[in-house]
Amino acid sequence: MFYKVVMQGRTLGGADVVAVTREFLRVTGLPASFAEHLFEGMPRVIKRQVSQPDAERIAATLRAIGAAATVEREFGSAADDTPEGIRIVAAPLSGPPTVIPGAAPAPQAPPSRPARALRAVGEKLPLIGGSLLAMGVAVLAAPHVEGLVAALHPPMSASPVAAPKPAAPDAAAMAATTPLNSTLLHGPWRCVDQRSGTPHYWTYDPDGLLVDHGDVFKEGADPRAAATPAPMTWKVEGRRLLHTAPPQAADAYTVTDLTLMHLRYSDDKGLDIQCRRP
Repeated sequence: MFYKVVMQGRTLGGADVVAVTREFLRVTGLPASFAEHLFEGMPRVIKRQVSQPDAERIAATLRAIGAAATVEREFGSAADDTPEGIRIVAAPLSGPPTVIPGAAPAPQAPPSRPARALRAVGEKLPLIGGSLLAMGVAVLAAPHVEGLVAALHPPMSASPVAAPKPAAPDAAAMAATTPLNSTLLHGPWRCVDQRSGTPHYWTYDPDGLLVDHGDVFKEGADPRAAATPAPMTWKVEGRRLLHTAPPQAADAYTVTDLTLMHLRYSDDKGLDIQCRRP
């Protein structure tokens, strides 16, 4: 059984649409054109064919940034749905006729050609008269209007120098200083060491526990059953991600990319890890 995540076309609690749109693009990593019509009142499916835990996690993250999002079960194939994810069912035509026999008015003969011509002239006569009147007023008032415009706007000897526009903020610099949204880490990840190409699976539990699955993903694994003396933990400090396996000191990594579906972090020893959802 699969589920889908549906944006309801509005924000939560009267949140600012511009701010919510900006946060949506930041956490999803999608282009700005994708969010042009997300908050115009019409529901829109943004994720299909996912498990219920993943759908609930994505919807919870969207609600956390102020967007109205729900999780719904998939019914039928994607071809049966509209682009907004709404299933349309045609109502059967049945029942007695809505017009009682004999109650309909008798058909009337169409008007003659002269009558139709007179009716058309009568309908357009006010419009023609108004246009002629407006043209006459414009011709008579033109000299006075030109003199008034010349008096109000005397010629200038030189064009004013336009003030320089303020420089746009550097998006990369803003992203490097923005604190991480730790809720985006919740759930499983498939991480690959870019030096060796070796994959490794981790689960970041919302309670701060870190599940090490090794090179095979084990859904539902208990982090407290690890072989270490104490369960591994994780936390976020600014742009840093900390992994702790007692009694050893925490390993600190710098996160350079974090969205719902992508994660990348590195350390000062040359480690470069890229992750995606399994």
